[in-house]
Order: sequence, then structure tokens, then C-alpha cells
Amino acid sequence: MLEVLAIIGLCKLNRKNAIARGKRPGGFIALTIVLWIVMEIIGMIIGIIVAGSLSNGDMSDETSFKFIAMIFGIGFAGLGGLISFLCAKFGPKGDYVDPSIAVNPQYGAPAYVPGNTPAYMAPQQPVQPQEYVHVNNPYQAPVQQSSQYCEFCGEPLKPGSKFCASCGTKINFPVDE
Repeated sequence: MLEVLAIIGLCKLNRKNAIARGKRPGGFIALTIVLWIVMEIIGMIIGIIVAGSLSNGDMSDETSFKFIAMIFGIGFAGLGGLISFLCAKFGPKGDYVDPSIAVNPQYGAPAYVPGNTPAYMAPQQPVQPQEYVHVNNPYQAPVQQSSQYCEFCGEPLKPGSKFCASCGTKINFPVDE
């Protein structure tokens, strides 16, 4: 029973890793099951051979004989599981997207869902424009200040006023009427 739970857990993990790499998970799940079972059988055969050579063909102690074969079988099954895990985790990238991801109805393409879409398929952040820095050009004619706003506080000036109504600063130029 524990072995079946281990295979199911490893299949789920390999499925997640395969999708994260952009690969279809079905092949990796099948690879996990096949490698686990085949390697377990190979391990049991090797365990039987090792137990037989240790006991010189004497089968009187059958429990130790089975125990050695079982230990080799479990060890080789774990090795098969490790191989399938490494194939799913570090295999080449693909372009598969899990169909359970929401589809953008406007474009018919998969929408980005954080944590469920491979990182290399995430939308790129737009490049922020750099801040414009004004540099005084000595060859450019000076710009005349508008007479519609106060030099000190920037509030609009009333036509004909000699002082700013907001801050009281004296206006050095006539306000257009």
C-alpha cells in the first residue's frame, strides 16, 4: 500500500514538473510507472542472485532470502523513481500549456495564471520610459514666462493684479487682460 502511495505521489510531482517545463505530462507519468516497476523487478532478481551467492545455495533460511530480495527491489524501484523525477524536472523545455489554464476569450490563447503557467511563458513587464531630464541649452533663446500664473506658488493670476491673490508675491510683469 505504501508503495502505491509513493508511485501516485511521484506521478503527481512529475506531472507538475513536466508542465512547468512546457512538456505534456502523460509520457512522464508512464515513464515513472514503468521505471518503478521494471527497476523493482530487476532489483529483486539481483537481490535473489546476491542472497543465493551469500547462502551458497542453502535455502533453509527463507526469510532472510526474501528480505534481501525485497531490499534490493525497493532500492532499485527508488532508483527508477529518481530517474523519472530527474527526466521530468530537468528535461528540455517545450511549448505545452496545460488545458486547465483559463483561456482568454478575446484572443483564444491561454491566459497567464500565476503558479500554473511556466515562468518562461509569463507576460513580460513593459519597459518603463526613462524620466525626461531638462538640460538648459545655452544656444536656445530664453523662454518668456507666462503672465497667467504666479512665479512663486503657480496659482492663476487675475487680470490687472499686481500681487498674487494666493501667496501675496509681487508680480514683476504686467498681467494680460
